[in-house]
Amino acid sequence: MDPFEAGVNSHWDLRVSTLGSIKTRSLGADVLTLSAMTVLAYAQLEGGVKDLSAFVIRNVNARNMELGEIAPRLLRWRNSDEINHLRATVDFDMIGAPSPFASHLKRRVRIRGIDRRFEFNQMNWASLKKIYDGFGLDTGSIEHSASKIDDLVNSRNEVAHLGVFPRVAASILENQLRENVATVEAVLTDLGVQLLGFFPNRLHMRRTT
Repeated sequence: MDPFEAGVNSHWDLRVSTLGSIKTRSLGADVLTLSAMTVLAYAQLEGGVKDLSAFVIRNVNARNMELGEIAPRLLRWRNSDEINHLRATVDFDMIGAPSPFASHLKRRVRIRGIDRRFEFNQMNWASLKKIYDGFGLDTGSIEHSASKIDDLVNSRNEVAHLGVFPRVAASILENQLRENVATVEAVLTDLGVQLLGFFPNRLHMRRTT
């Protein structure tokens, strides 16, 4: 197993192991405990997606790529300032050149990393889709979970930010928690599996044909 594949699997194993513990401890738990575990289940979604994303970006940067080699969608997502930089280089002398941006596209750049403190602290469907699109991944397998993901975010916010606990029977909340755990596990599995093909499928690179 190559280091990249091992790294993706390691991140996935860690989060899924925690999700398994949540399912086990949810059996017969009270509303307070189940509410706290809902927050923990959400944390596996947010933390897991951030960890996997940051890991992939670090591996892109380890390749020391030129600006012109990197997939445009990845640059638009993480390095949108490069567009302004290129605009600033335009002058009348370069307009007639056969390849006016050739020297600038040869510049080695680093993809901006994930700021864990300030980015994607609401891992709702819109945020998740932005990450998928940025890496060039297909959301088709998880689109049916969009509303469940948003519901999980809302439940987490009500408990963690507002201190509001669900006014439902513990048995109902337990079933909801287990559904949330299954959704998070499905998202992390889908993301992990697709990211395993990120470099073999050359999703990090600009397509030339």
